[in-house]
Amino acid sequence: MSFRDRSKSEGSAKIVLPITPMLDMTFQLLFFFIVNFRPAPSTIEGQIDMALPSESAVANPNVQKEKFDANDKDPLEFKADLTVKVRPALDNVNDGDISSLFLMDSQGKESPVEGGLKGLKEALIAKRTEMGDADAAKKTNIKVQAGGKLKVKNLMMVMDTCRQAGFTNVSMTPPEDFGR
Repeated sequence: MSFRDRSKSEGSAKIVLPITPMLDMTFQLLFFFIVNFRPAPSTIEGQIDMALPSESAVANPNVQKEKFDANDKDPLEFKADLTVKVRPALDNVNDGDISSLFLMDSQGKESPVEGGLKGLKEALIAKRTEMGDADAAKKTNIKVQAGGKLKVKNLMMVMDTCRQAGFTNVSMTPPEDFGR
């Protein structure tokens, strides 16, 4: 037997790939992912209600500029008698969590709030009843001023607490450390 005869007889062996088990496994994986797929509900994103400038101020910016005097405050400024100041924790353990809460009135006087978010809600309800019925719009407006390092989820919890206390128009102001 020569070299050529051996190579022909050995080279005739074919490699067969079993395609049926591969297709079965592919369809099993496809079925598994289809059955276990759970799209995220649209309520996770949520809706954040915040106070924006009125439509007339946006539609007619020239009218607002004519009325604006250098001595007056900005006409698009959100009017609120109360501001909630939130200071974040910066202790390298609880960074971004709520460290302390303060209520600031329209004169700039700050008073600390004890008891976390529950204490804030109680203090806001008390302040709201103190305001009386003099100006109903200011009674529903409040500003939140949070430190720049505060986590967004904590800011949202403070804003939700303000809404639970009856303030329907919640606005955010720049943090004290803004631009540093």
